[in-house]
Amino acid sequence: MAIIKMHQLLIFSIMFCISYGQNNRLLPPKITEPDVEKTIYYKAQDEVILVCQAEANPQAQYEWMKDDQTIVSDYIKQDPITGELQIASLSRREIGKYQCFASNQIGTKTIKSMSPVITVDLAYLNSWVDTGLPPPRIQATEGEAVQLTCDDVPLCNPPGQFKWYKGNDESSEVVQDDRIAIDAEGTLHFVYVTKADELSGLNYQCAIFNRHLNSINLGSGKILEITKLNPIPDRAPSVLYSKPNQKALIGHYVDIQCIFGGKPIPSISWKNNELQAITSNSDKYEFIDTSRRILRVKNIQESDEGTFTCEGANTQTNTATTALNVTSRPIWEKSLSSITVAATRDASMTCQAKSVIRENPPGPPEWFENGAPIPNDKFDSGKYVFSNDKQILMVTNLVKPDDTTCFQCKVSNSEGFRFADGCLDVIEPIVITSRPPAVQEILKGDIVNLTVMAQTNSPWPIQYKWFFNNQTYDDKPPFVTYNETSKFAYINTEDLSFEDYRTINGTYIRMVYNVHEKINVTIQVILKEVGIVGPATAAAPDLWWIALIIGILLLVCVIVIICVVCRRKAQEGVYPLDKKERDNDLDPEKDLADSGFHDLSRADDNGMEKKGSPLQFTEEPLSYEDEDSLAEYGDGEDMGKFNEDGSFIGVYMDKKPPAPPVRNGNETQI
Repeated sequence: MAIIKMHQLLIFSIMFCISYGQNNRLLPPKITEPDVEKTIYYKAQDEVILVCQAEANPQAQYEWMKDDQTIVSDYIKQDPITGELQIASLSRREIGKYQCFASNQIGTKTIKSMSPVITVDLAYLNSWVDTGLPPPRIQATEGEAVQLTCDDVPLCNPPGQFKWYKGNDESSEVVQDDRIAIDAEGTLHFVYVTKADELSGLNYQCAIFNRHLNSINLGSGKILEITKLNPIPDRAPSVLYSKPNQKALIGHYVDIQCIFGGKPIPSISWKNNELQAITSNSDKYEFIDTSRRILRVKNIQESDEGTFTCEGANTQTNTATTALNVTSRPIWEKSLSSITVAATRDASMTCQAKSVIRENPPGPPEWFENGAPIPNDKFDSGKYVFSNDKQILMVTNLVKPDDTTCFQCKVSNSEGFRFADGCLDVIEPIVITSRPPAVQEILKGDIVNLTVMAQTNSPWPIQYKWFFNNQTYDDKPPFVTYNETSKFAYINTEDLSFEDYRTINGTYIRMVYNVHEKINVTIQVILKEVGIVGPATAAAPDLWWIALIIGILLLVCVIVIICVVCRRKAQEGVYPLDKKERDNDLDPEKDLADSGFHDLSRADDNGMEKKGSPLQFTEEPLSYEDEDSLAEYGDGEDMGKFNEDGSFIGVYMDKKPPAPPVRNGNETQI
């Protein structure tokens, strides 16, 4: 139990030290609120409170700016400790673009981070101007398409929603249906009118609604007078409303509207920019009402640019088109963000944006450090280097804490600008304290050294990972002996079979890393026996069978040569006569036969066994340095047994060698 408690205490102590180290590490400010650019609408005389918060060590101090200027106003209060900005009573003088700066001190340097831009705007809705003139009268006959325009629309911020009412009663709103519609500019459309649309002296009143103020104003009255027809004639579709060109912003949605007049009421169908029919709601398209007059294109992308077609059909057809222009402020490809990099390394701060297709690209980014333009001497000294048309800022040979800082960039195009902020935090690096030779040529029985050791003063612990011939190992590669505590790693090839030994050839990588840094130590193991180098081992074919084939071929060649030589020797057994010998009647073979030389050269068995008794050898070798042995076995000249031609047969191991053979005529006696 005591051991377990000590173990738990040790773990707690380590975690506390790591946490303490991280929590007490000097950190440049990282603003967490506000986190995105936005516009906030308030009513006049509203109290406005903007909040700025940042993670930092030491604690950050806060300052707000308005329209890129230091705030000097009795109507705007700000707290440098809490980061709050307060406007007691909003009026037009306080509307504008606000941006928060969070700063702290690291070493002798003041580090500043900047928030996204917050636009404070005033919501309002003006009234229609009373001209004192009577409302205009609109005359039509039954079956005709009629349009009542909304004239002299008052200012509304943000843009309001159009409605129509019968008379001045706000409870008598005109309901849109298959026959009645309101377009995006406020005009009231009747696909065709009937006598019932006449209000008997009452006006149709246009209205604009501001949802931020939750208020509505009425104006631009119209009197509609209808002439009755019986029967009401049919009419072909006519285009009452369609925008020929429309702008859409990347990532937003856009509503494309088509209104057709005609009797019977025309049905409406749509085709997208690729001439594909849109028949139902989907993730990309949505019909806003049952009449399908409004097609909503969601999550606008560059591929949505093109011409959309709507068609109205009853007994006849008519079409309208809208060219959709997809545009945007600069689109981030890689926004500037905060990074942590080890000292002695280089850091890349990237501010990369683009425009949509077929539009001019953004200009080069404007760069700032701690909220101010970067001084030129940083570039003159080579400490800072721009590349890729100023989209990448490289900070070279980092020094801790001198190079800890915050950068800002601003990218602009014809539609507006984007702003980003990111801080560079410099930490202590990982240092490799021990590494094995990068290339190790070994023979069977050698030790392969794979030990890699490292250390760092960073609060983040060092971790290790193995790779062998492009394969990752959670534990360790095959046949590697590894001690987790000491970090010793090796392969003892003496204990491996030859087949296992061949598999260790290749490239070993020891990755040493923490959450912010990674170092790869590469070791190539080359087996001298097979001559395969590095990572090619994994895919290299075995070569032993090639050597075997070559050996077999050489053996066959030797056998063939021996056979040829033996055959030639056999053919040379008959004495070849030249012309001179034949002319003198010389026949050496016949002379040899007549002399009986062949019979003399072949001993007759005379009934004796062809093979003599096998030779017997003693278990102890003779010592020629032992005089007693020489005396016992002779002087060495009589110790061997020889053939008649003098060739050596063997060694007699008995005390007295037998007498040499005696030749008697054609026989040999033993």
